[in-house]
Amino acid sequence: MQNDKRRTNRPGLKIFIGLILSSLIACTGKQPYYEEYITIPDENWHQSNVPFFEFEIKDTLQRYDLFFNIRHAKTYEWKNLWVFLKFELPMGMYDRDTLEFLLQDSQGRWLGKGSGNMRDGSYLFKTNTRFPFLGKYKASFEQAMRVESIEDITDIGFRIQEVDE
Repeated sequence: MQNDKRRTNRPGLKIFIGLILSSLIACTGKQPYYEEYITIPDENWHQSNVPFFEFEIKDTLQRYDLFFNIRHAKTYEWKNLWVFLKFELPMGMYDRDTLEFLLQDSQGRWLGKGSGNMRDGSYLFKTNTRFPFLGKYKASFEQAMRVESIEDITDIGFRIQEVDE
């Protein structure tokens, strides 16, 4: 009796395993210095609801990239989102800025990641930033869309990523 074991070349299986390994390697990227999300009640972001994020800086020489994160439904009415950013420093001083985030490209396709009706976007708004003082900072985001409330926003987030020197 002859043992009839044949080796089959399965390129599909090799590709699948390669994709899984690549995904696992990509997931081991550098962790954010700070990241938090705040849920918007009833998916309706009212102007009086100003989510804030408090974080501590322990190194004034380190550089950071700052990101605004947003989770929204594809039924969101506009292609963009305007927000007022207020940064409060440990010494009580603060800085204000107005930011616009494009949520769709010029073809009307939603940016960010997601499937189904939800999108999850992360938008870099400040690069290579140093914080001038040690201590606790606060960043707050107020929607600035010229309407009292905007629907279909589920979460607002803020992320700080250390920049490699």
